[in-house]
Amino acid sequence: MKKIKSILSLLLLLAMFQSCYVMKKSDQFFGIETSNRNTLYLIDISGSMEGIDEGSVKDQVMREAGNKAGNVVSKTIGGKIGNILGRQVTKQATKLGAVKRKLIPAIKGLPDGKKFVVFAYNNNVTKQSIELRIATNTSRTSSNIFVENLKAGGGTNTLNGLLEALSTEGVEEIVLMSDGLPNGGPQAVLEEIRKVNTKGVIIHTIAFGEDADHNFMRTLAQENQGTFITSKM
Repeated sequence: MKKIKSILSLLLLLAMFQSCYVMKKSDQFFGIETSNRNTLYLIDISGSMEGIDEGSVKDQVMREAGNKAGNVVSKTIGGKIGNILGRQVTKQATKLGAVKRKLIPAIKGLPDGKKFVVFAYNNNVTKQSIELRIATNTSRTSSNIFVENLKAGGGTNTLNGLLEALSTEGVEEIVLMSDGLPNGGPQAVLEEIRKVNTKGVIIHTIAFGEDADHNFMRTLAQENQGTFITSKM
C-alpha cells in the first residue's frame, strides 16, 4: 500500500512537470516580445539538444529537481515502467526541454489573427505546416502538440533549416533556437544567408547550453536585424 501511494505521488509530480508550462501563457519568448510580424519558429532537434541546458538560476533549480525526481521515480517503481517515467521527468532538464518550457506558453499567448508556423530540423526539416497559420485556439493547440512531441536526434543542418524557413511564403521574422553547432561550420551558414536573405527577414537567435557557439548565433542575429539571447538570460 505504501509503495502504491509513493507511485501515485511520483506520477502526480510527473504530471506537474508536464503541465506547469503547458497551462501558462506568455507575450514574450526569452525576452523577445511577441510582434505583429509573420513569425516562423525554427527549432534545432539534433542529438546535441539532448544535452543539459544550464539556463537561468530558476532553470537550474528546475533541472536539479527534475533530475532528482526522475531518479526517485525510476528507483521506486523499478522495471521498464520506472525507467520510462524516470526519463520522462529528467528529459525536461535538456536543452530541448528548455525550448518546450518557454515556447509552448509563448505560442499559447499569441494573439488571435497573428500568422505563425513551427519548423524543426536535424538532418532534415520537419514542418508543422507548409504555410503560415492564423493563430486560433485550434492552431495554437495543434502547434503546441507538435512542439511537445519533438524528440532530439541526428545531425545539425542549420543551413537547410534556415533556407527552408526563408523560402516559406510570407515569413517576416524567424526565431532560431539552437545550441549553435551547425554542420559544415558557422561561416558557411553566415555566407549563404547573406546571399539569400534578400527580403530582409529578421532572424532572432536563442542559444542553449554552455557549449553553444555564441559568436555564430550573435553574428547571425546582428547581420539580420535580430536579437541574440542566451538561455541564461
